[in-house]
Amino acid sequence: MKRFDRPTMPWAHLTLLLVLSAVGLWNSALGAPEKAKKSFSCLYWEGKPKEELFYRHGESMKPLEFSQATRSKLAELPGGSSFELFRRTAEPKEDDLPFERLASAAIPSGAIRVLFLVIPFETEAGSSYRIVAMDDSLNAFPRGSFRFANFTSQPLQVSLDGKRQRIPSKELVVVTPKPRQNGGFLPFLIGNAKGETLFGTRLFGQPDGRELVFITPPLRQGGKPRV
Repeated sequence: MKRFDRPTMPWAHLTLLLVLSAVGLWNSALGAPEKAKKSFSCLYWEGKPKEELFYRHGESMKPLEFSQATRSKLAELPGGSSFELFRRTAEPKEDDLPFERLASAAIPSGAIRVLFLVIPFETEAGSSYRIVAMDDSLNAFPRGSFRFANFTSQPLQVSLDGKRQRIPSKELVVVTPKPRQNGGFLPFLIGNAKGETLFGTRLFGQPDGRELVFITPPLRQGGKPRV
């Protein structure tokens, strides 16, 4: 019978193997580093909803928790390509979940963090909602910048601290002004597609802050857009 001798190993290689084994055991004890979980927060258009709203997460329905005039706490982003909004039904059908689907929005592709803006409106059938999904990651919406949302029916131009940007109707743009150490008020103008000034004010910005600005239609025809 042929005998296989135990191979010899130089001490340097043995030491390296022992170190790598120890590191492997340490990592196993701590657990492998997890990928950053995708998360989302919600913002209600004005105040808080008058009814409890839910979103689908897998096979279950979870309530949405809104904060007054600010973003909600972060929650894990549900899987799939869309975010769906529900409310309880007064008279659920047999064998159906007691929830009514109200609206949905496509989740921005590749986004790690998403902000869902929930906008209520009235119809002949009663109250309903629209969802606007925004990539809320720092790559898409960096610190010190302003994100403008044009909810009017016409393309607009915004000028912030001298930086001009065009915003199509129902679209979003991000403008990053020149950095200022302590922040401050910045001149802000809204113009139409012809470049005519429609509105002017000053907006406060901070180097570490991210400002979300909504531009909405005027209250009456021929009026100024609202900010």
